Amino acid sequence: MGQRTLLRGLTLAVAAVLPLYGTTVVQAAESAATAAVAVCGHTSEQPTLQRGSTGDPAVEAQCELDLATKPSRYTPIAADGSFGAGTETRVKEFQRCAGLGVDGVLGPQTWAALNTWAAQPHTCATQGTSATAQTTVCGHTDTRPTLQQGAKGIEVKELQCRLNLAMEPFHYAPLTIDGDFGGGTQSRVIELQHCANLSADGVVGPNTWAKLVDWSSRNTYCTPPRPAGYPIDGLDTAKYQHPGGAPIDWKAVKASGVEFATVKATRGLNVTDEYLATDLVAARAAGLAVAPYHFYTGTAADTGAAQADRFIAAVRATGYTGQRAGDLPPIFDLERMDDGSGRCPTYGTVNDAKAWLDKVEAAFGRTPIIYTQKSFLDDCMGSTTAFARYPLQLADYRQSITQPPVPNGSTTWAMWQYTDAALFPGVRAPATGDVFHGTQADLDRLANR
Repeated sequence: MGQRTLLRGLTLAVAAVLPLYGTTVVQAAESAATAAVAVCGHTSEQPTLQRGSTGDPAVEAQCELDLATKPSRYTPIAADGSFGAGTETRVKEFQRCAGLGVDGVLGPQTWAALNTWAAQPHTCATQGTSATAQTTVCGHTDTRPTLQQGAKGIEVKELQCRLNLAMEPFHYAPLTIDGDFGGGTQSRVIELQHCANLSADGVVGPNTWAKLVDWSSRNTYCTPPRPAGYPIDGLDTAKYQHPGGAPIDWKAVKASGVEFATVKATRGLNVTDEYLATDLVAARAAGLAVAPYHFYTGTAADTGAAQADRFIAAVRATGYTGQRAGDLPPIFDLERMDDGSGRCPTYGTVNDAKAWLDKVEAAFGRTPIIYTQKSFLDDCMGSTTAFARYPLQLADYRQSITQPPVPNGSTTWAMWQYTDAALFPGVRAPATGDVFHGTQADLDRLANR
């Protein structure tokens, strides 16, 4: 839910860039024509290239063509430094995308547009089709050493280029390919590892290289698999899904097939999410079933009731009553501390949690849903069965399970948050994704419809 810490404390607030089209791109290319850029890090020399050309400029061109056209689902071509028929075809496809004259020759105007498209995500009017995956798509090196923060060199350039090809660029802003493994590169590695269900340590070892090579070579991006057998999708949002203040297009979210959303309302005693009022209202207006949620903080004793008061006031101010068509029950986010420590809430108790739940239930006439995890209740709440009567939203990102384990005393769950790396149309940053345990009719009943 927004920034969650049950399985990690990494904030997914990454910038994205709106696509540009046609003559807009030509104008951008013309304005940048004097600024030759080695986007892929091979060479800034950009001579006119055509079939038969070879060398570093050809490798740079092939790599940039891969970065420029993959957002439109074109399978990357080989970046081998030999300008053959495949490269010529891709140049022509790119020229059509960018609204340029189509001759298959890389002259100044095509180079300028290519620099722009390779560095920032754009999409073509015509989508590509799947083709044979290539082994060499960036052209720096075929060696795969273990890499971590502080590493430098061509192996890091290969890593950065492949990360840009593996991670969907409208949600994950492309890295600068400079051969310097800094904090930004480490964060992107961790995001790939989460997406690919690997140990998220920011170190690029054999398993991470294998996933990276696979995703960067195909005409699709790393996408966490959704659980089978649960056809109804949902997502969780907070300020982290608004990079740079970008709004969520809730109509696009609904059109993509998402049926429910949980929207962060409050945290602790003194934080109201700045996008609560817009997101809760807009999501419901778009036809989604919506629930506001509160992040419980146990940093001081006996504050559950006061935290409930803040939550109640904040969501009532948006028009939420819990009784309208489209209103899901309020959600109580009960998990480890969100300071990156992974500790149990210092003053968190079953009684204090119950104080929040009782007050909110009385205010809205709905039994709240609890967002949690069995291991949290076991470790931090003594394996209590006190929450057995509440519907559950359970977080578990393992791909090896078919459903999340339920806490002691509970027999089922209502929602399963299965990833923190889901990509949704209309949302400009990765979000946590959910599935609903039931039918559409079950969801409608829960949402007063």
